[in-house]
Amino acid sequence: MSTDKVVWIDTGWFPAAIGFCPSEKAWNRARRRQNFEHEWPGAKKASAETVYLVNDATGEAMILVCVFDRTPKDAHKTLLTLVHEAVHVWQFLCRYIGEEHPGIELPA
Repeated sequence: MSTDKVVWIDTGWFPAAIGFCPSEKAWNRARRRQNFEHEWPGAKKASAETVYLVNDATGEAMILVCVFDRTPKDAHKTLLTLVHEAVHVWQFLCRYIGEEHPGIELPA
């Protein structure tokens, strides 16, 4: 997998773009293409972060799961980190669609 670009996920009916951002270089490339101003969140002490962006002009949402150089190299810890970030993706999607109490099937 190339680390210099965002890997976009086919979101089907979800009304937001979701991408996996493996590096600052990928972030900067997406920033230029998607025209957003947020800085690379990698300066924080976390090993990963999920960033929720909404275009003020169009109302379109984009969610980027970013991993940093300090992401654990152990497969088990990496998987736990990605599952943790996936929960944030879900939380952001619910916020975007205005769903405060999703039913049991929606998250599944």
